[in-house]
Amino acid sequence: MDKMKRVSIYALIVAIVITITQFNFQYKCSSATAAFNYGEALQKSVLFYEAQRSGSLSTSNIPTRLLWRGDAQLTDGQKEGLDLTGGWVDAGDNIKFGITCAYTTSLLAFGAIEYKDAYEKSGQMKWLQNQLKWINDYFIKCHPEPNVFWAQVGMTANDHNNWIPIEVTHLMNDRAAIKLDERHPGTEVAMGTAAAMAASSIVFRNTDPTYADKLLEHAKQLYEFGDKYRGVFSDVIGKVDPQGAAAYTSHSGYKDELVWGSIWLYKAMEAKSSGSGSDYLVKAKEYYNGIGKEANQQVHKYKWAHCWDDQSFGCYILMSQIDPENSLYREDAERWLNWWTVGGTENNADGTKISYTPGGHAKLDSWGSFRYVSTTALFAFVYSDKLNDTVKKARYHDFAVKQINYILGDNPRKSSYMVGFGQNYPQHPHHRTAHSSWGQQMDTPTEHRHILYGALVGSVDSTDGFNDSISDYVSNEVAIDYNAGLTGALARMYSEFGGTPIPDSSFPLPDKPYQPKNEWPVFAKTYYDGTSGTQFSLSVENRSAWPARSSNQLKIRYFFTLDAKDISDISIKAPAWVKVTGPTAWDKEKKVYYYTLDLSGKNIYPGYGWGTGGPELDFTISSASNTWDATSDWSYENWDATYVNGTRKYAPNIPMYEGDSFKKLAGNEPAGESEEPIILPGDINKDGNIDALDVALLKKYLLGNTLEYDISTADMNSDKNIDALDFALLKKALLSQ
Repeated sequence: MDKMKRVSIYALIVAIVITITQFNFQYKCSSATAAFNYGEALQKSVLFYEAQRSGSLSTSNIPTRLLWRGDAQLTDGQKEGLDLTGGWVDAGDNIKFGITCAYTTSLLAFGAIEYKDAYEKSGQMKWLQNQLKWINDYFIKCHPEPNVFWAQVGMTANDHNNWIPIEVTHLMNDRAAIKLDERHPGTEVAMGTAAAMAASSIVFRNTDPTYADKLLEHAKQLYEFGDKYRGVFSDVIGKVDPQGAAAYTSHSGYKDELVWGSIWLYKAMEAKSSGSGSDYLVKAKEYYNGIGKEANQQVHKYKWAHCWDDQSFGCYILMSQIDPENSLYREDAERWLNWWTVGGTENNADGTKISYTPGGHAKLDSWGSFRYVSTTALFAFVYSDKLNDTVKKARYHDFAVKQINYILGDNPRKSSYMVGFGQNYPQHPHHRTAHSSWGQQMDTPTEHRHILYGALVGSVDSTDGFNDSISDYVSNEVAIDYNAGLTGALARMYSEFGGTPIPDSSFPLPDKPYQPKNEWPVFAKTYYDGTSGTQFSLSVENRSAWPARSSNQLKIRYFFTLDAKDISDISIKAPAWVKVTGPTAWDKEKKVYYYTLDLSGKNIYPGYGWGTGGPELDFTISSASNTWDATSDWSYENWDATYVNGTRKYAPNIPMYEGDSFKKLAGNEPAGESEEPIILPGDINKDGNIDALDVALLKKYLLGNTLEYDISTADMNSDKNIDALDFALLKKALLSQ
């Protein structure tokens, strides 16, 4: 080989090496220095749980910052003679699973305990405590006797067959509940809930010791129930709800929960009185020996993640810090964290390592991989924070930072995988209420009607690709357990890197824009139209979504111009279930009249029918003298062929009302003066305007002062209560003018 060729080849090799080195350096630098607003991310991760709330939001003293959420599932427990309202629904569905509620609560509380200063400095502690109180109040309802716990509300198959918002699930779904007791034990749920309530008691210990004591008493009873009466919870669930048991099967058994529950009872007792938790610590150490072994190995399992089914891994971390002199706990913890980071054979590991995507995501499973890695990141932070070994301290810390940053946007797609945060975040999470269909269909509407702030989606694929599709529940579903570990990890990121949460005064955050017609449309077509009259076919729909709600007090009006000499010439024929009044004069000088078609008594709600949010209504208006001309009618004008339901066009001049006060929901009335004046919602002083004076009057009323006005006009969401939610809606209405 001549000298020139050798030089050229050498130069080429050097160029390749430099290129590779630069590429690696740039990627590492990007991962290490990626900066996000961790305060905002933490805030929104907590906010997500407000979207999952079941129960009466309007009467609760725990506020909601999501104005598109309303009261839901208020009949829960009625079949069983109990009040089982409240709690969180699980995911994109509307079932309350005790197993995931317990798991989620314990992890949220754990993060708040470990990173208390971060929560307080960021202003998020009060909001997290709100959610912890919401779920723990529900646990208390589910635990009416020492050896009884209601582990599920809602039947899975029925729920999954109905794509409807949470606010109307009680109308279509089977909301039966499943009980655990001495004859039907479920150790995982009992122990998991004991851990959740015990951990929560620590969070409330300094601010509300009475409530903390109450939670701890329930935790102790549930612990005894789960310890004494042992059984796999999914065996009980499966006898009543086979699909629910299939979704949440206890693959790992309950031995991990025996340890997890013992640890948290120990910690909660110690938080109340030093030295009082020793008996629980003895049990934790005893039960620890029952944790399962890794397949074909003689060491405890390490090739998975802390999750609702298997909480062994969190037990490794906590026990290693409770008893740092015991090498078993340290070895189990580091073998697990090493498998997630560098692999190797330390502590008798087998040299394998979790798979990573090309972009750097540690991908455990195709389903919900982000939840696994973010939860592992939380425990990696907690463990590394107390390590003296500088190499391992950096290893576990840097792993956690990189994985959380990947989720927030430091990835090949430059996409955030937290809805409503960062850049290019998912637009179509698999979530019924955020989508808010009125016709039980995932593709109706094509775009979500709400922004599900803070929700962590499931997973990218093995090549860092992502399918932002509402029907892809593997990639794009969200769930309470998904955000559980992430929230604590974000608190830790905030404590190190900072960030600025959105001021409370800026809530509610912007949601998707909408008009009244988007919630209460009337669609029309004609079967016959001539001088003898017109036969109309309408779809009268409840597409409400801010929030979704049912109504059995809807009314519509058809306005027409009299073409005959006398009004007695006109008649109407409508279905027997519709109460018709009129014709009533609207403007006698211009000969404008209307018929009122009262649909009261028929419960109309989003999800009323497949593809529709309300009933079909056919009626015929006739002229005895054959002088009818519908083209001159107010309600016949401006039918919109671009906004349709099937073959029916939107009829903007067939307005919809609600209640005996004829509160107008949508649609336009003709000029003139009605014999039944319509009062605008929020127009408390009835001056025809929604202004600052109305806001001031409502605030005065809410502070306990008597008003000389009819305050019913302030019921902005028509839930028959005047409360803080109405105040927020009134302010929003004023700002939108």
